[in-house]
Amino acid sequence: MNAGVTQAATIGVIGDVHLFWDEADIAFFNRGGYDLLLFVGDLAGYTQVRGLRLARSLRKLDVPAMCIPGNHDGLHAFQLGAEIAPRAHRFRDAFCRGQARRCHSLDRALGHVDMVAYSRRRVVPGGVPLNIVVGRPHSIGGRRLACIRYLRGAFGVRSMEDSAVLLKSLVDQCDDAPILFLAHNGPSGLGDRASSIWGCDFRRKEEDWGDRDLEEAIRHARDSGRRVLATVAGHMHRRTKSGKLRPGQVQKDGTLYVNAAEVPRHRKVNGTKRRHHVRLTVTNDGASAQDCWV
Repeated sequence: MNAGVTQAATIGVIGDVHLFWDEADIAFFNRGGYDLLLFVGDLAGYTQVRGLRLARSLRKLDVPAMCIPGNHDGLHAFQLGAEIAPRAHRFRDAFCRGQARRCHSLDRALGHVDMVAYSRRRVVPGGVPLNIVVGRPHSIGGRRLACIRYLRGAFGVRSMEDSAVLLKSLVDQCDDAPILFLAHNGPSGLGDRASSIWGCDFRRKEEDWGDRDLEEAIRHARDSGRRVLATVAGHMHRRTKSGKLRPGQVQKDGTLYVNAAEVPRHRKVNGTKRRHHVRLTVTNDGASAQDCWV
């Protein structure tokens, strides 16, 4: 390596897929020159059978890839409804039964694609050393933990406070390389309007719908003197219920925040199908993101 040459990692961030994935996507990413692919979750729709079929197709990727499960991954429609609808919360534990088995099936279906949650990965894509800290899986956002029975059994997480402590411990395991956070839903603290990057757009009252435990982990990383280059997530679709567009990225305190949830990620433009992803370029000094329709 020549002195003065800046190494750069090129990372493809794929937002909430929701079954919009085909052979052309695989062909593109296999020849696209990416060092790493990050899936922010929600591969499936409301049934797991088609989601597993899509997960198996990801085995054809030649590029190293990671995927954090979203709130549609490993959950059937009744469980998801009980998590979302306040009047159905009393059924959450009952419908959560079998989620560990469903998540195991998803992990097997993904094959060499790394299904990640509450973990730290040390990677060197494109010659750039990075700590990837993976957040809470299956997040639905807001103040409550979704899938609490599953989180308790799989990770010992019983509350938002437990989750924050676990995420901070992952930060403490990082070495001196910069940190990139991978999550399904983004952190709180980035706006409380319906059109904020992770704002609530489906309730009468506008509010911040980001994950508090993730915000605390990012703050802990900074307070510990670590460099947080970027946080990538999805979940809150860029087009709000009222038709407004929320930003796909914001900068705050030296960190780039990317919401890759362009849904649907397959669209026809002038009669030609285009496919969305975010091209994230990372160096030791910072990160930049560009929306790509290919």
